[in-house]
Amino acid sequence: MQKREVKAILFDLDGVLVNSEDAWYHTYNDMIATYGIKAISRKEFSKIFGNTVEKNAKSVINITAKDANRLAIKYFAKNRKYVTVFPKSIDILEKLSDSKLKIALITNTPKRILMHTLKHYKLKKYFKAIVTVDDVKRGKPAPDMVIKACRILKVNPKNTILIGDSKNDMAAGRRAGCISVGYGINGDYKISSLKEILGMLS
Repeated sequence: MQKREVKAILFDLDGVLVNSEDAWYHTYNDMIATYGIKAISRKEFSKIFGNTVEKNAKSVINITAKDANRLAIKYFAKNRKYVTVFPKSIDILEKLSDSKLKIALITNTPKRILMHTLKHYKLKKYFKAIVTVDDVKRGKPAPDMVIKACRILKVNPKNTILIGDSKNDMAAGRRAGCISVGYGINGDYKISSLKEILGMLS
């Protein structure tokens, strides 16, 4: 980390800044129930949480990306009540906003779902760039979102930290050439709480 000048931080949303696994669990089961498919367990869902909506849906249903997103938007609306912001998220974003670092959000969540969450919890103001699965050809683990966010921020990926909680996040960061920080998982670096980021930057 000390060998590179860090100019930007890219955050994943789900599992990093907000706790949305319950919301997505109910949404996914609502989606597949539409096709008469039996609900999966939380343990099974935890293995696929973090993938794109399309990928998860297509694992059990012959469905287009457009229809998968349409169903996700429809059912997430009734399950968004399960979304909460992690206790330290606002504090960390506030502190990082006071620094010279540029902050962006990259997520496999469809934009119409994401923007409601950002508005409801007043998170949008912290990000100079927001890139969703709708803005690129390929979602994570492809590097498309990382590259697009860095282009918007006008920073080189090698001077950028990506913070995520899934293998998809780490793969996207690695492929783009940025510093991958795993939140509870292995990456170039591993953290167990967001506040550790401040220590890494000091």
